Amino acid sequence: MSIGHDPAVAHPRHRWLDPLLAGVLALVVGVVASWVPSYWSDEATTLAAARMPLPDLLAFVGQRDAVHTVYYVFMHGWIGLFGESEFATRLPSAIVAGLGAAGLLVLVRMLTNRTTAVLAAVIYAVLPRLTLEAAEARPYALTAALAVWVTVLVLVASRRQSRWWWLAYGLALAASIATYVPFALMVAVHGVFLALAPAQRRRRGARHRLLGWSISTGAALLATAPVIGTVLGERTRLLGADDPSTGADVTWWTVLVEPWFATSIAYAVLGLVLLILLGTRLRDRSRTPGSVVLLGALWVALPVGLLLLVGLVLAPVFQARLVVFAAPGMCLLLAVAITGFRRRWVSISLIVLLVLASAPTWVIQRQPTGKGGGADLSQIASYIEQQARPGDAFVLDSTGTVSTRPRQALYAYPDRFDELDDVAFVRSGFADGRFTDVTLGLDDETQRADLQERLADVDRLWIARLQVDALDDPDLRTLGGLGYDLAQEHRTGRSVVYLFVRPGGRG
Repeated sequence: MSIGHDPAVAHPRHRWLDPLLAGVLALVVGVVASWVPSYWSDEATTLAAARMPLPDLLAFVGQRDAVHTVYYVFMHGWIGLFGESEFATRLPSAIVAGLGAAGLLVLVRMLTNRTTAVLAAVIYAVLPRLTLEAAEARPYALTAALAVWVTVLVLVASRRQSRWWWLAYGLALAASIATYVPFALMVAVHGVFLALAPAQRRRRGARHRLLGWSISTGAALLATAPVIGTVLGERTRLLGADDPSTGADVTWWTVLVEPWFATSIAYAVLGLVLLILLGTRLRDRSRTPGSVVLLGALWVALPVGLLLLVGLVLAPVFQARLVVFAAPGMCLLLAVAITGFRRRWVSISLIVLLVLASAPTWVIQRQPTGKGGGADLSQIASYIEQQARPGDAFVLDSTGTVSTRPRQALYAYPDRFDELDDVAFVRSGFADGRFTDVTLGLDDETQRADLQERLADVDRLWIARLQVDALDDPDLRTLGGLGYDLAQEHRTGRSVVYLFVRPGGRG
């Protein structure tokens, strides 16, 4: 499986059949069992935004989450057509995962042979980070696909030396940045690659290519400057606030493993071994296509490094999901590492090992509590829906870390609480630029008094708490003082749901 010989070149049908099959593979891997896991807090955020009337949504993103404006507007129309089921809302991510795999095959085929291109697309389909994002109602799978196809465009434009191709690249780059502002980091990847790639330097008209790239990139950045400014201003304002996307710890794991391998230790170990082997043979040009290695290395390193640098200048903002668009670069490096072996059986064995290494993580990602660190929002909502009676009241805890709050179940699955009384609700947080509501709780003395007053006519009360914050004796005595007896206690993945009933009431 040496990269020097490519017997398939003589068959033009591979030019369209290979990308098609790669896209179908990634689509199937992404979509199968995507409906099984519960929504988690970030997906609940997507749904909360998409449900807003369009004018309200546009006004809201002026205060919060402007970086996802295009995605939220798209999802607003999507759920209007196809509904809010897990399958429906996650399907767009599976579709763009297919488009990304197809595009990566086209891209690598432009730089080297068919074998490496096909393998890169297969790795794209099973890379743990991308299989995770392919089943998420979030925009990150889209960012990876955009990165692939915009890179295809920059290569085509650099080879054709046509102003129309540079215009197409500039428009695609501007649209991608408007869709997701951190995508602007890909500008550095493209620019450095065009400047350093040996094949690009040897081609005639190298200066014209850099000039074309510079003009197209400058125009795209200028056109999207208002969007970039809005997002940067918002992030600066929200840093340190009660924001689920800020304040994450930056560790070697979150930087070196999560962006590519998610939680798969086996895949990470195998990937590290392959990268080390690739590094040992970089001087052997007959076995390592320099352009592919350079592009993959830049694609992996520059977005991560630049985002970490931004964090040093401003405040820590790095999270693995922010650089999902860099994951295709890892696919390139792993593909070249595998195809560089002279013995075919070694390469085939490594391909099989990569697929097998991804399988356990894929299965875990498709479990009922496979998202968001064990999100059980569906289990909370379903249990209360099945057990409750019309008119029952509920208090879903909204304290602690935003991403683990049981109240997120209401935002993810509001229909399941339709006939119940949200007795703790005070006001919506949308007016304040928040996806979470202002509510009353049992833990605050002032709020407890107001909540007790609201509970005066409530005979059946459902309470959901995290298991680590389960109701203790003082809480039970407080509820007992209000005339409630504990009637049911049910544990979900990481939460516990209680039913309290007043004797002589409807219980």
